[in-house]
Amino acid sequence: MLTKLSNYIKSDLIERETNETQDRDTLEQLIVKNGGHSFSEEQLRAIRFPMQTHLRIIAGAGSGKTQTICAKAAYLVLEKAVDPKTIMMCTFSRKAKMEMEARVNQYLGGYARINVQTFHSWFNAEYNDLVRQIPSAKQWGIEAEVNEEHYYQAINQLIKKYRLYNFDKFEDRTIASRISYWRNMGYSDQEMVNFIAKYFDKEEILPNQQLSKVFQQFLAELEKLKRVQQFINFDDMLFNLKQILEKDESARHFLQEKYRYIFIDEFQDINPLQKQIVALICPPDKQSEQINSGKLIIVGDDDQSIYYFRGAEPSYIKEFEQEYQQTTLQLMTNYRSDAPIVEAGNRLIHYNAHDRLEKVMTANKTTTVHDCYGIGFPDDEAEAAWIGQKIQSLARKTPLADGSPDYRDTMVLFPTRVQLRSLLKQLEKQNVPFVTPSNDDLLGIFGLPLFKTLFQQLEMLASATSMQQKNEALKKIIQQYAFFHYIKFDVSAKFSEELFSKNKFKINELIAFLISERKLSQASQDQAKEFFKQIYLFYQRQQLDLAAFAAALLTTPKFKKDLSDEEADWLQKELSAAGDWPGLLEAFQQTSQQNQGMKKRLNDYNQEKLNAVYLLSIHASKGLGKKNIFVKGVYQDALPNHHTVKKADCDLQKAKGEAAPPTTLEEQRRLMYVAITRAKENLYVTFPKTVNNKTTAASPFLKEAGLPLKEYQEK
Repeated sequence: MLTKLSNYIKSDLIERETNETQDRDTLEQLIVKNGGHSFSEEQLRAIRFPMQTHLRIIAGAGSGKTQTICAKAAYLVLEKAVDPKTIMMCTFSRKAKMEMEARVNQYLGGYARINVQTFHSWFNAEYNDLVRQIPSAKQWGIEAEVNEEHYYQAINQLIKKYRLYNFDKFEDRTIASRISYWRNMGYSDQEMVNFIAKYFDKEEILPNQQLSKVFQQFLAELEKLKRVQQFINFDDMLFNLKQILEKDESARHFLQEKYRYIFIDEFQDINPLQKQIVALICPPDKQSEQINSGKLIIVGDDDQSIYYFRGAEPSYIKEFEQEYQQTTLQLMTNYRSDAPIVEAGNRLIHYNAHDRLEKVMTANKTTTVHDCYGIGFPDDEAEAAWIGQKIQSLARKTPLADGSPDYRDTMVLFPTRVQLRSLLKQLEKQNVPFVTPSNDDLLGIFGLPLFKTLFQQLEMLASATSMQQKNEALKKIIQQYAFFHYIKFDVSAKFSEELFSKNKFKINELIAFLISERKLSQASQDQAKEFFKQIYLFYQRQQLDLAAFAAALLTTPKFKKDLSDEEADWLQKELSAAGDWPGLLEAFQQTSQQNQGMKKRLNDYNQEKLNAVYLLSIHASKGLGKKNIFVKGVYQDALPNHHTVKKADCDLQKAKGEAAPPTTLEEQRRLMYVAITRAKENLYVTFPKTVNNKTTAASPFLKEAGLPLKEYQEK
């Protein structure tokens, strides 16, 4: 073994010395195409690595990983005469794919034939190619077009047929979301059924029936509908390829011989299903005698793994060396951020020492003249006002050619949607232009899942044109309110059917039903009466006292459990401000119009046609960097959020079986690390000292990062 290792080191040294004399022209060409910027020693080691083994590149934040792996791909073509068609470069998002594609094209002089794809587009293309090349392989998977809308319609149709309403609402996870999670974990239909039997049959979700048996019928009919009606969803697209590669040896052999080099960017974000497919294309060779015709080049950073909720976890990149004969190289020089920012990130992430690969980022920029601190405020209104003022100040320091402030170098990050409320108001008040992705975050309280559903039901009641439609809408509201008290859907559905079979019924009958199912205090009974009183007035005359309505909602067990104090206060204030139903409709129309208009603004911003500040959730910010970064709302129960638990305290296997991945302290810390390392020059981490007139504590992450805390001076 030692002789083999010694020989390998000698041959590696000889090849490296030869490379350094023979590949100068290639490297000079790459440097020219890189805008004249040379590559660091770390990057050159990765670019020149001779690929006797698979390669794992641990690339820290701001280390230039994209330019490095794209240069390596170009180096293989230019220097090693590798056929571009035998190289696959894979990443996760369309944006990252386009960036990599442009960079490779740049390095190869605009004539690149290297395939750059997202996982979905790559795996779907491979499946379609395999069924063309090997017609018998069509028996595996479902050959159909992706149609997400059709898929969800089928799911809802089958939930109704098999009366799975209780399971669809059980612990706030829909059947569709559980199936998606399990599928991305790589589980088969039978494994899903086994999880139901193990973790859910005991819950008596279906009266007088075994949930696992009914769910097995549900999945079988869903599979049949997909085949007959020719539709699949995005998860099925990936699972198709897994099935064909597992069950058809000729298909597996065909694909294993197709590529010499497979690059996978952001490997820490890979989920088990994607990982299983990669292993079928390029099998693990650490414990086997098999020699792969292809080599993997994986790139990523376990410290930036923040998508556990969809199956990704840092262990996959950490344990790569246990599965593959590989060499690990590191890119640990940060070219993005000033030294104080890099040091803050290092200090913070060290607290995850038990759950990470040991490494330390080094700052290439030693500048210390910019800002890097935390600051607390009396409340989130003062916090938002200060952020707006500071943005204005920074924008004026670097004006555009016409003298106007330049807002493009500033990004505000936030952990939860509630952080946007005060921020949007202040930016509009101070005339600070901004863009943000148009989604539920921008819909304000109408994006809160619990209220969103109820509002839609109120809209159905308001727009009903017949007594039958009005009664159906009222039934749904009754059932929804029962759900807020954790009453099973089939129980509330049966009650509402019996209730509406009468000519008339009274509010007291609804209260008696709630009392029969749940022990309600007198105060809860009074609030329930107020809720149904408001609904009755709305049913009769479309009158709705939203202040009283909000108070009744917020006392229900569901709202108390699911909403943070800040969200509850926000909902109360917004509904009270709207006053009545016309006011609420007007507020909804305004937020909807803003959401629609934001799509065009964001498109203009991405094409560099709009001068604006970028507002973004921390989860969506990975891969980005700006001169000025504000991280808003970093207090205990926001980041880390109020659902956070330590990883060691979790039964992770049970969580996977229940399709309920926990929010761990370690991942929340990684989320904060991602936020910090987006900053190039100025970093401001802000937090309110009170929320809903209650004292809050600054996030422990500020102390862990060693950020100096400044005192807010009110002007």
